[in-house]
Order: sequence, then structure tokens, then C-alpha cells
Amino acid sequence: MVDIFFYETDKPYGCFSNFSRHSVLIEGRVWSTTEHFFQAAKFSDAADVDAVADARTPFLAAQLGRERHRSFRPEWNVLRDGVMLKALRAKFEQHPALAAALASTGSATLVEHTKNDRYWADGGDGSGRNRLGELLEQVRAELAPWPVPFQVPPWLAHPDIEPSDMFWRMGRGEDVLSRAQRFHTSLAGEAKLHFDAYFPVPVMWQLAWPDSEVRSGA
Repeated sequence: MVDIFFYETDKPYGCFSNFSRHSVLIEGRVWSTTEHFFQAAKFSDAADVDAVADARTPFLAAQLGRERHRSFRPEWNVLRDGVMLKALRAKFEQHPALAAALASTGSATLVEHTKNDRYWADGGDGSGRNRLGELLEQVRAELAPWPVPFQVPPWLAHPDIEPSDMFWRMGRGEDVLSRAQRFHTSLAGEAKLHFDAYFPVPVMWQLAWPDSEVRSGA
């Protein structure tokens, strides 16, 4: 099982973050991001809801959502997971390219990785609840399954075996390589962009992996 960590929106799989700039239509209103919708849902007063909805960035929306003088719904801790799930479903239903990126992660464990949150994220050290990751996996399970099972690249499956080794040309090694190549070939668009950026090709694999000439890593 492989973990896919995400947090910053400009990094691989950053589209899974609530701060990613993907608007959503929920309850007849367009929200700039899922973060805007989630933070606004904390409040019962229309003025507070509007203040969050009008925030120029998801960061500002999150700041407003933490201001204790506002009209917090007393039952918020009971409602928050359902609100988050509603936001995520809308996001991935309304943005097919994101849905493809999510579906392509297959059986991978999705982890929001930051020390800044111990409920929605992993707390930075794995001790957090990672509820956002869990809810993303729930939404993923509701999507049409990716046609090819998720596979990590061969250099991660067997990091100590060089690409020139005979291991990759017979038996188990040949099967691992074939499945990894078949999965990679199934990727396109945003799903491929995120996978390729998250799993850069090591120098020693540059001649043995598809597209490595344009996306090699250290």
C-alpha cells in the first residue's frame, strides 16, 4: 500500500486540498473553493455566511471561519464531517478532470500532510486523524473505478534493483514492470500530470521508462 501525501495546492495532488481554486455550486450558490463553503457552513447568521463567501482567498475564508465572535452553530462538531463530504462530492462531480485524478489513485492511502491540523490532516507526524484523506477515499469509492489497478513505479516497488538487472526481464520482476507500465499508459490529463510529478523518474531509469526524457527526476 502506498501513501499519497498532499497539502500545498501548487504541489502534486494539491488539487485534493480544499484550498485548490476550483469553484463549486452548492445549495444554489457558487463558492470560490470548497474551503469557502465549509467555513461558511459553521455560521447561522447570513451576514457571517456572506462574509466568508466573499473572502478573496481560501486562506482568508479559513481565518474568518475561526473568528469566535461570529455566529457559530452549536452543533458544528457533529455536522462538520457531513458538510465536508458534501463539499467534496460537489467538487469532484463538477470537475471531471479532478475526479479522474482522484479515481486514478486507486487503492493508495490519501493523506493531508501538515502539522497545522490534527483532525483533518495527519498532524505532520502521522498522529492526526486525517479525516480529509478518509473522506476523499470515500468519494473515490463512489466514482467509477479506474480501469487499471494503481501501481507504484518499479523504482519504488524494488528500489535496490537497477533497471538493467535481469530481474525485470523474467518472472516476478517482468510482471511488476508490465503492470506498472500498463497503469502508467492508462493515465492522461491531470491524472498523469500529478502522478508524473509525484513519482519523478530517477536518473538510472530515464532510458527505461515511458516519457522519462521530459519528466526525469533526481
